[in-house]
Amino acid sequence: MSTRTSANSSLDIIALGWGFSAALVVLFVICLAVALVLPEWRASHGWIGLFSVAPMTSVRVWIDGIVFSIVFGWVTGVVFGLVYNLLIRR
Repeated sequence: MSTRTSANSSLDIIALGWGFSAALVVLFVICLAVALVLPEWRASHGWIGLFSVAPMTSVRVWIDGIVFSIVFGWVTGVVFGLVYNLLIRR
């Protein structure tokens, strides 16, 4: 089995999109859990505020946060992947 890799290997945009989305969803869930358990600790409220303006205890904050985490993850993955693949070809 050959383990040789090319010096100019491009990134898979689909994998980047899913990877960034999964990471953002996990971070959002962790921050929301911390905000619910420790409401006086305001550090996680800023992160949650990036994704939703709904009240912290509502179901809508979960839906908004997860949906927007997936959307922002895909936007980041597509932009990062396209820019990287363009630059690596030069």
